[in-house]
Amino acid sequence: MAEAERSAAVPGSQKYQRILDAAVEVIAERGYFNSPVSVIAKRAGVADGTIYLYFKSKDDVLRTAIDTTFGRFFQQVEEQFRILSGPREQLEYIAQVHLASHSINRSMTVLMQTEMRQSARFIAEFSHHHLVKYIQMVREVIRRGQEEKVFRADISDGIVAHCMFGAIDELLSSAVFTGRAYDAKTTARQVIDVLLCGIGTKAALGE
Repeated sequence: MAEAERSAAVPGSQKYQRILDAAVEVIAERGYFNSPVSVIAKRAGVADGTIYLYFKSKDDVLRTAIDTTFGRFFQQVEEQFRILSGPREQLEYIAQVHLASHSINRSMTVLMQTEMRQSARFIAEFSHHHLVKYIQMVREVIRRGQEEKVFRADISDGIVAHCMFGAIDELLSSAVFTGRAYDAKTTARQVIDVLLCGIGTKAALGE
């Protein structure tokens, strides 16, 4: 391999990003086990060996792509939390960014929805610690809301966090498999409203 190409094999380069994007697109289309490095390389417009200048294996490419996506997600949420201080507004923003992921990177959303549902190995090796961090982030917001007496104190923050993730994950699954489009901001507001208030009217609840 030419020395010039080897020295250019650094994270953040255009070729590096093309490989990540190609891996996500190919795996979303073909599935993880039917996506050899040769196909990913062809999609990225590089030689097979070039991928190994940047990554140790196909696993490493996918792990990096997922880490990068989740890293951007958490950074975006953390930055907005400096402006949004209300627990409900924070929950809505988390939901909004989560739902918006489909329009920002459809291939990654397809990959996460299909592979996560089919492979315990995928969850264990590629995404488990990110999901744990997501749930923990929501739990912390719920606990702050309970301390501020905005949310009921007798409800488990863990259950609320899992319900929230599950609802949004199912909406993304619907978007992937049926092609249904959701407005991220409006849908996020409705999800959190249902989560916090339920669907009964005050009259039906005897209030």
